[in-house]
Amino acid sequence: MYKCILFDMDGTLVNSYEGIYHSYQWALKKSGHSFPGEGFVQKAIGLTVPQALERLGKFSEDEIAELTKDYREYYARQGKYEAFPYPGIETLLKKLKKAGCFLGTATLKRTDFAVEMLDTFRLLSFFDAVCGMDEKDTKTKADLIEEGRRLAGASRKETVLIGDSLSDAQGAGMAEVDFLAVTYGFGFQKGNLPEEVKIRADTVDAIEKVLKL
Repeated sequence: MYKCILFDMDGTLVNSYEGIYHSYQWALKKSGHSFPGEGFVQKAIGLTVPQALERLGKFSEDEIAELTKDYREYYARQGKYEAFPYPGIETLLKKLKKAGCFLGTATLKRTDFAVEMLDTFRLLSFFDAVCGMDEKDTKTKADLIEEGRRLAGASRKETVLIGDSLSDAQGAGMAEVDFLAVTYGFGFQKGNLPEEVKIRADTVDAIEKVLKL
């Protein structure tokens, strides 16, 4: 059993696709830009908002900053409520807490949004730390993992990140901790996992089995 268990949020703890989709749609249309649609949003999840917009390859730094501001304006007002926890997550968190694990998030979602979302879904009390993005988007996934690990007082071997995307896997690799891939989220699909992934769970219930609860 790991001492420190860190969770990605979008696509791992919560299905937040609708809120993310509408936030990008609103921000781009507000500025008079075309909205690329579902394919763009699927690739954007797991990235910071500026990173996702930069990959479109048509915005200046100032435009990305303004679009990010608009995205977060919609997300703060409405998008964060267009989400729900995956079935079984609350039960999983209860079992992990009962087992004495330190629970945290390592999410590229801004910390205040993450805290409010977890509180809305009555999951916040299970977490010992909510490690999320700062307002200037300066942290990496590896930074967030390291932050959570240090707060837990855990070694790298005692720490695991649970996530659903390649950026999660790469962040865990950079932080030198184990990574558990879930395939029920947005990033990974069953039978189509990158070589970085060594352990996987196709359902929330399967996470319990992998962690040997």
